[in-house]
Order: sequence, then structure tokens, then C-alpha cells
Amino acid sequence: MGEEEVALQRVVIVGGGIAGLATAVALQRFGVRSLVLERSHELRSTGAALSLFPNAWRALDALGVAHKLTPIYREFRTGSLTKLENGAKMASNFSKNRGGGGLGVRTVHRKVLLEALAEELMPATIRFSSKLASIKISEEKDPKDSSTITLHLEDGAVIRTKVLIGCDGVHSVVAQWLGLAAPIDSGRAAIRGLSVYKEGHGLENGPQQFLSSGRRAGMVPLNDYEVYWLTVSLYLLQRERWLETSSRTLPSSRRK
Repeated sequence: MGEEEVALQRVVIVGGGIAGLATAVALQRFGVRSLVLERSHELRSTGAALSLFPNAWRALDALGVAHKLTPIYREFRTGSLTKLENGAKMASNFSKNRGGGGLGVRTVHRKVLLEALAEELMPATIRFSSKLASIKISEEKDPKDSSTITLHLEDGAVIRTKVLIGCDGVHSVVAQWLGLAAPIDSGRAAIRGLSVYKEGHGLENGPQQFLSSGRRAGMVPLNDYEVYWLTVSLYLLQRERWLETSSRTLPSSRRK
């Protein structure tokens, strides 16, 4: 596709995840139109699900989407945490997190939350398959006018805007352009997923977590048939331990 000139946009948001869509909905409620650039060809469902606490529900209520989700997902008030080294089990009480207005803790599908936010936006607010390639800033000749930011997309499109908001994740092109510090490796690796039980899982409502040295796993029912699960490992710590063990146990590879 050849270079395409796009009309000046008042606000451009890079990233169509939860943060990007929530920002667009908030601006729209104040009468400010925006354009959301999303690199994927559709709403992403990476991450499977997430747990939302009362502060998040208050924000979603202000955005006008909480009422779409609360009837679907059950509030949980208790959970458990088990230490695998000794089998000790501790109860978690989430009742104190309910806050005002009956808000509690619920785990929701990430994609359902994204769809609820997207439904609030006016048509053509989200531009899919729009990967940002570079950002440039040019000074206007009129001193009374502010600078214009020019966005070049990988498909050749050129978009100009007065306001640029970066919601494009860990490897943010916007953050890099602003000169912000590069992401720091946390030393953790996580895997998340959904398990579906056609006959029902039979689990109690509420999260269950399991802890051991350098590892954590957990699961929480989303409904009667789906369970969201995750596992987290301190892989840098495990790598160091493996290297230390290997140096003591592996035979020397030097030639005699």
C-alpha cells in the first residue's frame, strides 16, 4: 500500500487493550473523539482472564460498562492459599475489599471486558491492523498553534495528531520515543489459560493459590464450566540454582 494521508486527528491512542479502550471511552464521555490504533486484526484475548477489585469496578461503573459484567460473573468473598513445603493452608477473606455500592472481587474474561468497552465507542474509533512504525514531531509555523505529531504506520498510512497517548504495553513505541527507561526483566515467567469442563468443574467459588520456593500457581472459577488458571516461576533464580548444581555434579569436559 502506498503512503496514505489521513486527516488530522484530535487525539490518537496507540494500543487497543484494556487501557487504550478505557481511555477512549472516558474521553468520549467528555465529548472528545479519539482514534485507537490496534496492531492486531481484532480485539486481543491474550491473558485469558483477570481479577478485578472494587477500585476497578468503580472505574468501570464511571465508564458505563460495569452493569454489563456484574450479572455474568459471580463475586467471591473467600479463597485459600496453600504452602506446598508443609501443606499449611490459610484462608483469604475478600469481604473487606467490597467497598461501597456492593462492589466486590470478580474474575472476568479479558475478551468480554474488551468487547464491553468497545461497544461503548462510536463507529470507526478503533483502527485495526495498524502497527506504529515511527513517530515524528514537527513545529507549526503559526506560533499560536501547538506542535503536530506525525505517526507513520507499517502499512504506509500517515496520521497527524495534536495529542498522542501511549497504551501499547511493555515494549511501547511511544515510551521509547519519549525516552523513558527500557523495561526491566522481572525474572518471572507466567503462563495463563482457561480450562473448560463440559460436565461442570464442581469447584467452590473463589481463588485457590499454591506457593513454593520461587513458584506460584492458582486457579479461580469463572462460571460453572470454566476455570482460569496461572503459574508463575522465578526463572532467573531457577537458572542460577541449576547452574550452581551443574557445576558441582557434571563431570569435567576438558580433554585429558
